Amino acid sequence: MQQTLLALLALMVATLLSLTQMQSRLQDQREVFQSEMKEMAIGVATQTLEVVRARAFDENTIGVPEDSITSPSDLTDPPFTTGKHCEAFGGPDTCDDVDDFHEMKPVTVPFEAPDFTVDFEVRAEVRYVDASLNPVSTPTFRKEVVFKIQDAGSDPYIQEPITFSEVLTYY
Repeated sequence: MQQTLLALLALMVATLLSLTQMQSRLQDQREVFQSEMKEMAIGVATQTLEVVRARAFDENTIGVPEDSITSPSDLTDPPFTTGKHCEAFGGPDTCDDVDDFHEMKPVTVPFEAPDFTVDFEVRAEVRYVDASLNPVSTPTFRKEVVFKIQDAGSDPYIQEPITFSEVLTYY
């Protein structure tokens, strides 16, 4: 009887150790997967930034010589228009300058790999910044574009959205 109880106890200990090891491996795999998802999100952010960067700096700079804008007061005053569904991402609205992307409707941008596709939801914010890169409420020759990117789906793998930003300058 004693030997049976000892054998049963040994099996329970071995099972518990095995379970702990499997949970540890599962946690490691989740962390690796989250890291890979974050890398994909950064790729989507870079791709989306290229779309925004290809636009004019400001509505008032479209079609005018660069040297004709000599003062930040020549630029669009904030707050910027919000809620556009930009045609660059399949919507009907023309977004021809950087601040048109400010608080646009969230868009789904796919990350395409040879064997799979992952969709990411992208939100954007545009704001003027000063020389120290602090947000300001008056026009400057610098605009910061901030993206928040989250994998799309009912149960996202990335727990908190990735924040990616870049400062674009007029000159």
